[in-house]
Amino acid sequence: MRRTTVLVVGVVVTGLAGCAVEQAATAEPTASASASPTPSPTPSPTPSPTPAEVTASDLSDPDGAGIVFVDIPDLRGPAAAAHDAVARTEVETWRSQKEGAISPGLASTVSPSQLTWVESLVQRDREAGWGYEGALRVTISDVVVDGATATASVCEDYADVRFTMPDAAAPLTLEQAEYAQFVGSAMTLASPDGGATWRVEEAEFTVGC
Repeated sequence: MRRTTVLVVGVVVTGLAGCAVEQAATAEPTASASASPTPSPTPSPTPSPTPAEVTASDLSDPDGAGIVFVDIPDLRGPAAAAHDAVARTEVETWRSQKEGAISPGLASTVSPSQLTWVESLVQRDREAGWGYEGALRVTISDVVVDGATATASVCEDYADVRFTMPDAAAPLTLEQAEYAQFVGSAMTLASPDGGATWRVEEAEFTVGC
């Protein structure tokens, strides 16, 4: 703030005598205008990333589990999650059959009753000395979600599978093993969390699909 001093001179005349009286007066300081601070702009909130929409996955694993999924349907949301639960069940069931032991990943995809059924299937094959080679081809279709339940159709194609048996010198084709090429199943699933995850509760099998 700048302080300004102003000198004021006054002359007083009385009769014949005059005298000059010098009077110094100090002016009141002039307040300089203070600039108001410029408000900082309010930062815009960073939008949260939108979760990627769930779509049906291709879980084919021809070199590992020996399974290939055909005609993956275009599904979104809970229907896609239900599709993937069926696909994982197919992968882990087929892996269990080929390896002759229950895959650790199977228990999380099926109900206890379905797990028991697969265990009996694997035990039957192991006791009979049956084995499987090659790739199983699977088509999952007709996935329908109704609240916390869902249904799906599965068609297994054994055309590229070879069967090993104790009395066979070489793996057998499905014709030689007298095995049906197509095995169908209708699966019922349940979701505990509004369709985010699913578990196969029941499966009904038919020859042909």
